[in-house]
Amino acid sequence: MGESEKDSLPLYYIILALFMAFFGVVGNGMVFFLICSRRRLQVVGNYFVASLAAADLLVGLFLPSFFIVCNVWSACDIVTYNMFFNLFTLVSIASLFVMTVDRYISIIFPFRYPSHATTTRIFAAITASWVLPALFSFSPLFWMFSSSEYVKTTAKKVHAFIVITTFEVVPTVVMPTMYAHIFRTARRHARQVEAHKTQLEYNSTHSEVPKRTVNLVNLEMLTTTGKKMSSASQAPASAGERKPDGSSIAVLGSVIGLFVLCWSFDTVISFCNKLELCVTNDHLFRIADLMIFLNSAINPLVYALLKKDIKKELRSLCIGIRNKDTKESA
Repeated sequence: MGESEKDSLPLYYIILALFMAFFGVVGNGMVFFLICSRRRLQVVGNYFVASLAAADLLVGLFLPSFFIVCNVWSACDIVTYNMFFNLFTLVSIASLFVMTVDRYISIIFPFRYPSHATTTRIFAAITASWVLPALFSFSPLFWMFSSSEYVKTTAKKVHAFIVITTFEVVPTVVMPTMYAHIFRTARRHARQVEAHKTQLEYNSTHSEVPKRTVNLVNLEMLTTTGKKMSSASQAPASAGERKPDGSSIAVLGSVIGLFVLCWSFDTVISFCNKLELCVTNDHLFRIADLMIFLNSAINPLVYALLKKDIKKELRSLCIGIRNKDTKESA
């Protein structure tokens, strides 16, 4: 990744890159604005979404346009561009990874989550998802000015292997595995809840105990269950986090699926090129770049269509704008 060279860009690349950049900036900017401005959206899960949206916003805002400019401007330093390409894309991957880990812990270990997911740890994880990619992205500065070609070549290969393995191969394998576990656990919980509701309905219908007594017993059972589950829904209390619903799980699955789809091709050709395992060409790298830009541009569409809280606030914002325009025109 980030091995772009100065060559003549085909027209299709320029058009598609600018198109994706536009929608990436508008979409991710809107998501970031909603989370920052709407108090109802300021919950733990959405902090990770905001971090991912900010990273994708930077991808759309700088990478496509800067690369096109570098292609026609001879004074542009392509090495510097590659460093920032790595920075923004690696931050996007790291943000998605920590969001997946957070949702995994909250669903698989709901009773441990409140004690572990403190505000300090949450923001430490988000900070790490920005700092670590920055360290990896700018580490070539330590050897790029070396007088030894052997040192530069060896360091470049080692660095490429570590970056690709850490930020592409591992997330591509680990995140779908975690999501599969999340999905199975959520389905099992849903079946248990449905079975419990069915049993309560059956008992209230067929039991010889007076209906009022049955209702009191059911109320006591539900109250006890609620008390047991309350600790799992206070993560942390100041952030107002709630237990993830079906829409959050659907969003996570969609975003992970898009990541795997869009990044797998880049992973393969990056290994081939940087480790000199096979022959690649500029056309393949252009396709890989476009798939990465597409990944950053399409994530906001997933939030708008599948994430209930963001969808609700977006609809409210649109209605407010429309009502304001109607009043002004009247």
